[in-house]
Amino acid sequence: MRRRVIVGLLVGTAGLVPSTASANGGAYLELDRTHYLPGETAVAAALVQIPERRQDLLDRGPFYAFVVPYGADLREGRPIPDRAIRVGTFQVTEGKRGVFELRASFTVPGLPGDRYRVALCNEPCTISGFAEPLSGEISIVGTEREADLLTANARLGGRVLGLRRQLRKAEKELEWLRTQLDLTAAEGSELRTRVDDLEERLRARPAAVRAQPGSTRPLLDPWSAVALTIAVVVLAALLYLGRRRSTRIRVPDTIEELEAHAEHPGPR
Repeated sequence: MRRRVIVGLLVGTAGLVPSTASANGGAYLELDRTHYLPGETAVAAALVQIPERRQDLLDRGPFYAFVVPYGADLREGRPIPDRAIRVGTFQVTEGKRGVFELRASFTVPGLPGDRYRVALCNEPCTISGFAEPLSGEISIVGTEREADLLTANARLGGRVLGLRRQLRKAEKELEWLRTQLDLTAAEGSELRTRVDDLEERLRARPAAVRAQPGSTRPLLDPWSAVALTIAVVVLAALLYLGRRRSTRIRVPDTIEELEAHAEHPGPR
């Protein structure tokens, strides 16, 4: 339940919670607008958490809101600068678990158009914040047109910052791609060298084979050739003689011829 109360308090004052640090290193007072005309009402607020052992600091109030030109800081234990204008008083509302809301509503003083600091301090200034100085920034303008132009300029500045971040990111990605391209080119060059070396070896291999001892040796040595020739000649002669012998065989037509042939056989 306590957690829900704190979350509800934080959500209810979402636009007023100090979320960043100011230039002097202190906590941040959030204002309800950016630019103000003199005479308009401004609201400054912050949430602070004060440990129970230090909550006696609140007894040193009341705490006032001062509009201070840059260069004239409020510092504890020092006199309040003459250029600091007291414009309102902070109302302190206690929440849960040591969380306090400080809120001040004030009329914007008639100062020249510029940026000023809104700071908290008691008087004399012995407490300028709780654990760290508490301050914010207010922009005072001369006309509504000036406020609109400043707002548009701030938006353009934000877009420029965003584009610069995108540009830096793109430059990093481009540098990474260039590195990858260089690595790929180096690998391609190495592969090309290896391919050229293999091609050179393939071109040189036939000549090396011919240059080896015995590479010109005939398929058959002389004696084997002579033996093969004689065998071919003998085979051819046998075939020839066999063909001639088969052509002289005569088959008898009658019994008388057969008997005569048996008595006087011819040459075979």
